[in-house]
Amino acid sequence: MPRKITFSHKIEYFLTRISGFFLSIIPIRCALAGGAFLGRTAWFLGVRKRVSRINISTAFPDKTSREVNRIGSAAYANNGRFMVEFIRQERMGIKYFEKYITVEKTEALNKMLEYEKGIIALTFHFGNWEYYGVSNEFLNKDISFLVGKQRNSLIDGYINKLRSSHGAKLLTRDVSMRGIIGISRKGGLVCWLSDQSAGKNGLVVDFFGHPASTPRGAAAFSVKLNMPITCGFMVREKGPYQRFVVKEFLLPNKDLPKHEAEIELTQRYTKVLEDMIIEHPDLYWWSHRRWKKTTDIYSQ
Repeated sequence: MPRKITFSHKIEYFLTRISGFFLSIIPIRCALAGGAFLGRTAWFLGVRKRVSRINISTAFPDKTSREVNRIGSAAYANNGRFMVEFIRQERMGIKYFEKYITVEKTEALNKMLEYEKGIIALTFHFGNWEYYGVSNEFLNKDISFLVGKQRNSLIDGYINKLRSSHGAKLLTRDVSMRGIIGISRKGGLVCWLSDQSAGKNGLVVDFFGHPASTPRGAAAFSVKLNMPITCGFMVREKGPYQRFVVKEFLLPNKDLPKHEAEIELTQRYTKVLEDMIIEHPDLYWWSHRRWKKTTDIYSQ
């Protein structure tokens, strides 16, 4: 059933489109600088700052308060740049990719490009996660995004229009099962995020030394359909220049019972994310309460 469009939804949509228009017509470096400024301003104003500080301190208990603030401010600046790039995504085609994106030649990338059946392409709230998915399209892979729905249906439609602007297909939650089964048979990549708290329905694995409820979907489909999982990242180098990296090509352990195989696989890809965060803590989006159902750190 379509969600009711309220007056505030229309205002939010109008402001988003106006902002998107101006961010699309100015030079990319100016737009990114503006996005970084807005991100740092949000940090200064305290937008989810407490949660972010708790998360950073939990992941890096040896960091001083000053270091935590530096990481947090830099992460908000990165998210501001990400939002700018997302709004400009229709313009970021193959020429943009060839100019600004370096593809790191890894063994996992070679396996991904050579594999003929379907693959689950995981990415995380790290760097420019949306453009990581789009970039797979420029490597001649058939791409589908597993997407959720925004409360504002006008914004939801706008976001999905940007996501599909380079040919990617969109799989909503209600059709994801048959869509993923089709991809597993015919080939292609199904991209989704898997690093937020999944509450009581998630698989609990270790994340920075603490139990974290993690979405089960990727591992469940991988085990059920014997689909490989890749772990990929878009690592910002400087300004618009970024590095496309596929770190791992993971296969489920067939020798384990189904549930244990799902947990083991989830732990493996969560460790890949953890290692990338340790290397680039300023590129992770820290504002989500990652441990909210498994620890009491947010009640302190």
